[in-house]
Formats: sequence, structure tokens, C-alpha cells
Amino acid sequence: MQIARVAGSIGDPVLRLRFLKTATEQSSVGARIRFYWIVWSALLLTMLIPSLVRRAAGSPEPLKTQVLRAEPPHTHDFKDAVKVAPVWQVEKAGDSEVYSNGLRVDTRFTVLNHPRLYLAFPRDGNHSNGPIPRSQPVGIVYHTTESQQAPFVAQDNRVLMRLGESLLEYVRRERAYHYLIDRFGRVYRVVAESDAADHAGYSVWADDKWLYVNLNDSFFGVSFEARSHPDQSEGVVSPAQIRAAAMLTEMLRSRYQISAENCVTHAQVSVNPSNMQAGYHTDWAAGFPFEALGLPDNYELAPPSLWAFGFTPTGNPGSPGVKLAEQDLSSNAARSGMPLEAYRKRLQKQYRDCLAQSRRANS
Repeated sequence: MQIARVAGSIGDPVLRLRFLKTATEQSSVGARIRFYWIVWSALLLTMLIPSLVRRAAGSPEPLKTQVLRAEPPHTHDFKDAVKVAPVWQVEKAGDSEVYSNGLRVDTRFTVLNHPRLYLAFPRDGNHSNGPIPRSQPVGIVYHTTESQQAPFVAQDNRVLMRLGESLLEYVRRERAYHYLIDRFGRVYRVVAESDAADHAGYSVWADDKWLYVNLNDSFFGVSFEARSHPDQSEGVVSPAQIRAAAMLTEMLRSRYQISAENCVTHAQVSVNPSNMQAGYHTDWAAGFPFEALGLPDNYELAPPSLWAFGFTPTGNPGSPGVKLAEQDLSSNAARSGMPLEAYRKRLQKQYRDCLAQSRRANS
């Protein structure tokens, strides 16, 4: 209507016709622009709506090609346990060391082994830069010696001493642990802290950033002179051993900034690659005194051998951590659109790849 009024006010027919032609063409261009803008806006909204709906619903994106993923949420809070009071060496005289928290270490039997060297694999599966070579320890694996035991009573003191000395010689010869705590609570350093000890064998663990395969180099081995069994409910170590282990744990965590979640038992980390079962070794499968050592109950953690590498559980399949890992594994298989067993085999292949890389690094 505005164009008609303006055209009516133009007296010259030629000018009026020229005006109408120009105005009509501009109006047509504007209409086309508005039409294209509406169409493209609709297409853009069509593409964005599914993403916005997923975000609003809190649903995760589908798994990419890489399936290594973050561990399930912890069932307890590590924030308070991560921090440990500073512990330092007070005295080193002759064959012993004394520390500020009361720890005394007997160093008479210390031997060397091969220097530490291991690969840390990114836990989120981002292998763009490959695994990282390291030489500093990041955790502690607790063992029992499974050696011959005598009643812990005063009248058997001589037998207890003889058994302890025989055990210490064997552990030293085999380079089996970094530290041994005998039944009287005495702490012996066996393999030097700078070196690996042959304590964990085939094993897997992870912290919040890294996956570790074969923990001889990456973790300290601390063993109690004791015997354990998977369904134990009573204590298998003496109060003196617990006190000594608490002080030793404090010292190692303070010296090397070891996180609480990396202080675990042999049964939690042990695996058997020949049948792809976790829990091959069962020492401390239950009953470990985490609280007495100033640690959270790490039995509640989901074993990384299950959720990251697809091992099947043995040993203590009813533990909270194992149940959590199996639930998480099933959920991830469903999210990836794969049958559970196919998904598990895919993870197992990744374990074999990591194991091969670790062997090449150590060789």
C-alpha cells in the first residue's frame, strides 16, 4: 500500500513506471531474503534440538571408538584421606633409620634390584601422546607372606624368631618386597626404594588420571608376616604389625606424595592373563585394616582390571567394588551398542596391547 501511495503522487508516467519497477524488484529481493532466513533458521534448530535435549536430560554422548573410560564414582570421599602429615627422617645410624612419626626401619638386609621404570597409560583412553615413562613410585600394594606360622604366644618366642629370620632371608634372596613387617612389628627394608621389587606380578590398578599395568615398578610392596584367606573376618596380624604398618604408610605417602586410593591389597590388583580372571592372588582379599592405617575402605573401589580391561572377577566377587565394576561394565556395553561379551573382549585386547608395551619398556 505504501508503494501505491508514493506512485500515485508521481505525475510523470515514465518516472512512475520506473519507480514501480524498482520498488517491486527490491520488495521481491527482501521477500526472498526473509524466506531463506526462515528456512535456514529452521534447519539449524532441527540440528541443535537433539543435542539440547540430551544435555537437558543429562544423558552422556555415545562412546567413541576408544572405550577406556573414567572409573565409576567413588563410594566414599578421599579428600580428607589424600592429605598426610609430613614425616621426615630424624636419624640414620648404623643399620637403622628413625622417622619423626616413631617409625624405625632396620636396613641390615637391604639389597638392590633393577631400577624403577614403567609406563603410565592415560585413564581416559587418550593415547595421542602415548603412555608416559616414569620412575617414581605412585602407590603401595599390601601382601601377606603366606609363610609358616606358629602361635603368637610368649612360650613360642624362640620358634617365632627362627621363623622370622628364615623368612627374611628368603624374601631378601627373591627380592620379593620393599618392606617386610615381622610378627613383632619390626620393619625391615628389603629392596631399596629406588628399585623395583618382584611383588605384584601380573597386576592392574588406576588412579584418577592413569592406568598402571604390572605394579612391580610403579608400586611399593609391603608385606606382613602372616597368612590370610579370602573369607576371613578375624584379624590375621598382630597389633604391633598394624601400628608399624600405619607408621610405614605415613612415611611412604609423605615422602612420595602417594594418594590414599593407590594404597591397595594384592587381591585387588592381581590378574591372570591366561584366563583373563581378576583376583588370581587372594592375600588380603578381605579383612585388611584400612582404617587402622589411616586409609579409607578401598574395598569399595571398583577394580580397574574389570571396568578398564574386561577381566572377570574371582576371589571376592561379592565385594562392593566388584559389584560396582560389573554394573558399570554392563552399562558401558549397552551405551556402546555392543553385547557385553563383545565389549569385554574389546577391553581385553586393549589390556594385551598395554601389556606388550610395558614389556618392551622393561626390556
